Amino acid sequence: MRGVIIDSLAKLLEPCDPEEFLASVWGKTYKHVRGRAGKFAALMPWEQLNYILRRHRLDHPRLRLVEDGAGVPASDYLRYVSGRRGRVIPRLRAAELTALLARGSTLVLDAVDELHEPTETLAATLEHFFHERVQINLYAGWHASRGFDLHWDDHDVFVLQVTGRKRWSVYGETRVNPSAGEVVPRPTGEPLWEGVLEDGDLLYIPRGWWHVAIPLNEPTLHLTAGVHNRTGLDLLRWLSERLADSDLIRRDLPRFKSAEERASHAAALRRELLDAWTDDLTERFFRDLDRRALARPHLSLPWSPTRDVLPDDEGARLRLVAPRPLELKETADGALEFECLGRRWRFAQAARTVLAALAEKRSCTVAELCETAQDGGADAETIRRFLGELLRHGLVAIETHADMEDGARR
Repeated sequence: MRGVIIDSLAKLLEPCDPEEFLASVWGKTYKHVRGRAGKFAALMPWEQLNYILRRHRLDHPRLRLVEDGAGVPASDYLRYVSGRRGRVIPRLRAAELTALLARGSTLVLDAVDELHEPTETLAATLEHFFHERVQINLYAGWHASRGFDLHWDDHDVFVLQVTGRKRWSVYGETRVNPSAGEVVPRPTGEPLWEGVLEDGDLLYIPRGWWHVAIPLNEPTLHLTAGVHNRTGLDLLRWLSERLADSDLIRRDLPRFKSAEERASHAAALRRELLDAWTDDLTERFFRDLDRRALARPHLSLPWSPTRDVLPDDEGARLRLVAPRPLELKETADGALEFECLGRRWRFAQAARTVLAALAEKRSCTVAELCETAQDGGADAETIRRFLGELLRHGLVAIETHADMEDGARR
């Protein structure tokens, strides 16, 4: 399970320059990046997939098999047993699933970023950079039959070839910026790009671009990281929620009034909308999304429910769980404020060194944070109490031994 943990956009794209990628590729065209063998090995080795399938109660459609563009009935590889209190529990039929894979089915497992630490690190890294939700799905095949037919996605996709090879064909858009659920005409021309993804390669495909992948009669596993960017439709929905406090906006439309009265009402609605449509509307929308973004669940057991909260070990490592970058702002009265996890946080100015270190590094030992704060005149006991409050309120979490073992593989 050796390999580099992908904890930055630069590591994901290397040797491609991130700034060049964002300027000339992101949202505009596909990009195939040749990588070294084993580059993505730590994200999902075969033994980890075996462990996940054995230890988790995975149900359809999160776990599914597809073959030649069609789904395989879940009853062919899952059985359901009755548990206590009438609960129905999914159980994997290992022999039947193996036989279907040997026949040519592709195994699909959604949201593997919730099941394996290095994959979660990648997803959290992309969320932190793009300020958007990221989900990573797994696709594993063994033979030359395709899993999915030619299709397009309603989000941008990074395809990461973890092991083996797979042949891809990428077409352009047939409708500019399509939305989920739209019926979009299939492409009729030749693909813009065809090629084989080798172990360690990356393929970027923008939203709405048609594509299809074919295994090459050998074990192959790839991951797709989907970045769900916001559109003008999302902004309009958000603005409509903000306007719900207006009596005028909530008022019934004057269906049975005169044409003049209806026109007057429409003009009043337009004025209300334009008053809210300030030049910084997009920035307000982004700030509110960042403020309300939820953290991935991080528990700090057994310490967090205890009175002392922090472990005695000065080498214990604390991770900032805020999913977006912290913007530390000084208020008029000298306090320090920022917004995240759906709330506004307010601290004394003395907390700046600790918060700035966590915001920059995302993960620090208790000793490192104490040393940083002591340089500003604070004593170790005060710092530990402050860190305990951050942990108790869910802004930081204690990294587990499993987390640190994965981090040691960097």
